[in-house]
Amino acid sequence: MTTESFATGLRCIECRANYPLAYRLECEKCRGLLELTYDLEALGRRGPEVFRGAGLWRYAPVLPIARPEHRVTLGEGQTPLLECPRLATVLGVKRLLVKFDGTNPTGTVKDRSSATAVAAALQFGYRVTSVVSSGNAGSSIAAYSARAGLRSLIFVYEQASAPKMLHMAATASDLVIYKGVYDDLIGHWDRLVEEKAFFDCGASRNAFKQEGKKTLAYEIWEQTDFRPPDVVVAPVAVGETFIATVRSFRELTQLGWIDKAPLMVAAQATRANAIARAFRDGTPLRPLKIGYTVAEGLAAGNPGKKGEWTLRLLREGGGLAGDAEDEEILGAQKALARTEGIWAGPTGVATLAVLGRLLATKQVDPAQTICVIVSETGLKTEGEVPTRQGTAFDYESLRDLVLSRLAPNSNAPHLLSSPPRGEGG
Repeated sequence: MTTESFATGLRCIECRANYPLAYRLECEKCRGLLELTYDLEALGRRGPEVFRGAGLWRYAPVLPIARPEHRVTLGEGQTPLLECPRLATVLGVKRLLVKFDGTNPTGTVKDRSSATAVAAALQFGYRVTSVVSSGNAGSSIAAYSARAGLRSLIFVYEQASAPKMLHMAATASDLVIYKGVYDDLIGHWDRLVEEKAFFDCGASRNAFKQEGKKTLAYEIWEQTDFRPPDVVVAPVAVGETFIATVRSFRELTQLGWIDKAPLMVAAQATRANAIARAFRDGTPLRPLKIGYTVAEGLAAGNPGKKGEWTLRLLREGGGLAGDAEDEEILGAQKALARTEGIWAGPTGVATLAVLGRLLATKQVDPAQTICVIVSETGLKTEGEVPTRQGTAFDYESLRDLVLSRLAPNSNAPHLLSSPPRGEGG
């Protein structure tokens, strides 16, 4: 495996001030967010052959962790990119790909950013990590911190699903359950970050954490034989996955390894749709007071500076944004499971539900190749369990049941793909 990283420093996305490669969360001059920079000229001379080995750290050259001993791993990355012809037929699209990140070690796309976040904590000498989470980020950071021998202080909201709670309780050094939603605690927690109480493993500001999710796009690029899809739909809470994916495709374009970046679509839950609403209305980003959504990982009403960055990338790059109601998300979850055998969580399938809406309103061309990022397994979520009441059979009753169940019926799975209602654009 290559041990080289081509990272050169940090750059402010607002005033373009440059900084050395150090743990810094915002620009000193304007308090803007920072993004990592790379020596793309040197990388381009090496060519795609620079990527060697397996998993997420195959892409170490475009990640900011210089020393191999800091590259913590649980075997994340290289998740399947699945052709979904039956679901494509249901949706009426020519070609549908699902990038299923539910196969990561903790069942979520968060493992990509946890790997680089915890690696950065090691790189910069921290012994304690922390995150405010609705579930997936907490279990992922806790697991990777344990793997790295670091202490983790995990804050999770009280409505997180039981499987996620059990996972965090097992892996976190310290687990704190808080009342309210993400937006209620993150401001107070950020003040403790400023006091250097722990390493920031949150999604709001840390460029080193976000960077791990760049590997999604690099994998899609390789898995499509270097011909990326026309459209990529990414889940958005504060925008970390979306931003990282946009940046990756931009790097690939600058390197000359692809001709054109895909059209990027930001997918949100209607109950937490601040970015999609602002994009649709052509207005600045306005925080929302939100309640519960089945898409727990998208439950951020105030996406802050990352949300503003996402909105800017959408507008500058000619992207799209949409949202879906909880009922549509659950319908997409069932359709994906019944047509393709992929059991994903509600947060993961919000992308699919939003795609259904955008197709219904003719905002996406069904003749294109479309890839949806499905970001979590369904094995970490809660739902209504089928009845456990059993039936005693003899041969005749069993035969009658089998024949009745196998008779032709009209219970084919479907997506809730109705046009947007109310303010869910």
